Amino acid sequence: MAFHRVNDPLRLHALIDAMLLIETDADLADLLRVIVEAASQLVGARYGALGVVTSDGETLAQFITFGIDEATRAEIGHLPRGRGLLGEIIHFPEPLRLDDLSTHPSSVGFPANHPAMTRFLGVPVRTSDGHVYGNLYLTDRVDGEPFSEEDEQLIDSFGRAAGLVIEQVTLRAHLREFTLSEERERIARDLHDTVIQRLFGVGLSLQLSLMTPMDEASQARINNCINELDATIREIRTTIFEIDQDELDGTSLRGRITALTDEVGARLNLDVKQRVSSAIDNVASSSCTRHTVQALREILSNIVRHSRATEVTVDVDVDDLEKLIVLVVTDNGRGFSSPIGPGRGLRNLTSRARELGGDCVIDSQLNRGTMVRWTAKLSN
Repeated sequence: MAFHRVNDPLRLHALIDAMLLIETDADLADLLRVIVEAASQLVGARYGALGVVTSDGETLAQFITFGIDEATRAEIGHLPRGRGLLGEIIHFPEPLRLDDLSTHPSSVGFPANHPAMTRFLGVPVRTSDGHVYGNLYLTDRVDGEPFSEEDEQLIDSFGRAAGLVIEQVTLRAHLREFTLSEERERIARDLHDTVIQRLFGVGLSLQLSLMTPMDEASQARINNCINELDATIREIRTTIFEIDQDELDGTSLRGRITALTDEVGARLNLDVKQRVSSAIDNVASSSCTRHTVQALREILSNIVRHSRATEVTVDVDVDDLEKLIVLVVTDNGRGFSSPIGPGRGLRNLTSRARELGGDCVIDSQLNRGTMVRWTAKLSN
């Protein structure tokens, strides 16, 4: 860290205070917000942002801001994906300081309703192995002065510290995920081996009781209970399907998709037809394969839970031009109208796709089914 380049003792203390501030046990999303705010306050910037770079290092997967309220963000519209000046630091990860950002050759201006910005300071945020996790972007000091060389040194040092903290938080999250994965497998096993069997037993007992003489009201109540048990068993099976882990490491993507669709048919009584490009296994990385299978599992789970579909088609292809895997899932379910919009599960799919350099597009109409088109880069 370039502490020796910071000559002002007060600013050095401010840098240390900012580093201590981000040494936290908060989750990653909260940490990123704290980093943006701390960086902005460290150099007195009116606006700040942290752009998280996609795994292929080409665009931005997330854009966390400071100094812009929610109403203004809504008016601006789509968050930036890393074009123009923001992309300059993505492709050339070195500090960049400008007195007037509009004069830079890569500057493309701002969208409508965006606050005016003139001064600019950007630095990469690196992990310990030199990997660029993202970039800090700061604009316009509150006092109106240009960003100084010492400002640049402060933010560069802070960015390096932030990268190390992000790395630690990510490692802790992976460790927790590994522990959680083992616990999820145990829960799924218990649900299948114990809970479902007991519910089956209760259901059989109720069906046997219907063979004894009773009034119509009692028969109706018992039949309702049996229907509730059937619905509960279906819900538990769907839950088991959601939390089961993919244990087919080393298997081709085609093989894993086939195993997954067979599992849907066996467990969830859903007719799934699949078409998978023969070239897919030659171009998809192990990471792309894993995320594609996870995305498909989540899409199928959403269909079972919400769509009331009876038929589903899964298409997996390659976009050679964009170097993307393209997963398209269509169903004949009840769909949803655009004012209602997709739920959290589909928003998660969109977030994951963008983190992997792709996107997720959902087309649905009431009583006419749903189409989900999910894409991701073939390799990192």
